[in-house]
Amino acid sequence: MFLNPKGILENVKIAHRARVADFGSGIGHFAFIAAERLHGGGTVYALDAHRPVLDSLRREAERRSLNIHAVESDLNVHIPLKDNLLTLGIAANVLHQLSDRKRFVKELARVIEPNGEVLVVDWVSSFKNMGPHEGAIILPSDAAELFKSAGFTPGAMLPAGTHHFAFVARNTG
Repeated sequence: MFLNPKGILENVKIAHRARVADFGSGIGHFAFIAAERLHGGGTVYALDAHRPVLDSLRREAERRSLNIHAVESDLNVHIPLKDNLLTLGIAANVLHQLSDRKRFVKELARVIEPNGEVLVVDWVSSFKNMGPHEGAIILPSDAAELFKSAGFTPGAMLPAGTHHFAFVARNTG
């Protein structure tokens, strides 16, 4: 089974007035579901490096009357959000794309409020190039250690289908 954003997000509490960011949002699969769960009471930031994708996401958010702010951002360099702004971060299928994972996770620790959480989702294998190339894959245990080293406490693995792993990491640093 491929990735099911709605199913994975059912494992994460999203408070009514939460401030959520979808890092590497693409067309917004996770961002739209998170915004719908907020029922107009919070804010979702969708961050991606590709302006045309964000323009499309912005138009669809307006069409649906969802409170989503599209933010162009190179996640390899900096997350352009204030310190301790976010209640929840979503890093779905982004770790394997980054050239500096440590910097990204340190930036997450900066923008996620104390005791806030990050939902981490990524590929478990290349699956003969159906997913990312083999050299880009990060093992679930290595991802958990990466978050630990930045002051997060990774939780148990969540159901994410046969091609992905998922866990929630709490910012305890």
